[in-house]
Amino acid sequence: MDNYLIKYLVDTADNELSKKYIDFFKAELDWQMYVSETHIAEAYYRNRAIDMNEKLKRLYQYINALLMKSRVNQPNNVKILSTLKLPQKEVNSLSQIGFDSYSPIWHPLRKKNIFGDYKTLKWCKNIQDRIRNDDFHLFLDSKFHNALEIFQQYLLAQYQEQDFRALFLYTDQYFYSKYSIDIFKKMNRPSFVFSHGMPGLYSKEVDNRSDYLMVWSEKIRKNYIDVGFEPSKVKVVGHPIYKKLEKEKTLRSDLSDILIIPVSSVTWHQHTYNKPVVNDPSMVVLYLYKVQKVLMRLGIKKARYRPHPSINKKWMYPFLDSDFYVLDSEALTTSLNKSSLVIGANSTVVLEALMQGVNYIAFDPKDKDGVNMSGYKAVPPFDGSEEKLMMAEDEFELEKMIKANAMTDYTIVHDFIQEFDLTVLKDLIN
Repeated sequence: MDNYLIKYLVDTADNELSKKYIDFFKAELDWQMYVSETHIAEAYYRNRAIDMNEKLKRLYQYINALLMKSRVNQPNNVKILSTLKLPQKEVNSLSQIGFDSYSPIWHPLRKKNIFGDYKTLKWCKNIQDRIRNDDFHLFLDSKFHNALEIFQQYLLAQYQEQDFRALFLYTDQYFYSKYSIDIFKKMNRPSFVFSHGMPGLYSKEVDNRSDYLMVWSEKIRKNYIDVGFEPSKVKVVGHPIYKKLEKEKTLRSDLSDILIIPVSSVTWHQHTYNKPVVNDPSMVVLYLYKVQKVLMRLGIKKARYRPHPSINKKWMYPFLDSDFYVLDSEALTTSLNKSSLVIGANSTVVLEALMQGVNYIAFDPKDKDGVNMSGYKAVPPFDGSEEKLMMAEDEFELEKMIKANAMTDYTIVHDFIQEFDLTVLKDLIN
């Protein structure tokens, strides 16, 4: 039985070019199907409103790109086209080992080193308008696909002229990423995806289009290899934000100020071409009720909750016991620093909490098939395979762990984040 619309459209497309571009727009087409519920924050809508500050910032970036284009021609280090928002210190480190990064005009970063011309700007504005506003069936038009293929040659010629030697991306899931990887393959230049969190999914259909996948640690690398990634393409590079990690840390762990990180019951696009996962929006509320019941049995009268940014907080509020739950809207670091214990879903926040010196108990209820409240099967370290992580799969286990003051081992941070080191790139980019 056919159970996923985009797969059906790819499989039944009239020609190979249409197959290619329907696949390229997979995530954007999913948005039209799945991002329609009021529980999703407006920032995650496909046609979200853009405020004046963002408009002015983009206008400045576009003007800068058009006026400063000639500077790209000046001989210097090896040029990289990049959508990675690295800290300035790491941009400097990249330059020190022989690479200068330029963001494309379709994904501008910072105030300078933005590459693109007026024709490309007009093209990307047109694509953005289509993604935000066009009806689903218009993305299936073969004339549109032919026009995209023609413009690819224009970008390819530009990138060859400027001698961009590599492409850096934070994922391969969206149209611009797929389109650009395709261009760099035609140029015989390498493309890199830099992992931006602890993976919630290991699949050969996610972040496998690029030539290389750069991950945070050997443990994460092994997990990718275990699901079928070619070992030679997965490289450990660490993460710049977590460059200086304490070797040991004593964690806070008491019941005085508890923070809850609930599951994110949102699907805005499907990650694979397998059976679609359609989240039940009530799961984020159910998760908080489950934790509340446990805490109230332990005599706790109040707790803070911090939903994923994709969740509409105004939508959540009427469902919750406002006498018990208090919305936490502070910066994540501030929030973690004031917390005495964090109870939360499977998330990179477990590492951030430990680095801020607070204990994290992962709470991940599952059905008889091992599927959790987000609709996925858990992956390491949240699948029970990691002894260092305190992992509760039901309310009984959660209550037992809290009573025993069970502590996640801080050293798990070093297992999943290694020292940031860009020098591996020197052997991969010519």
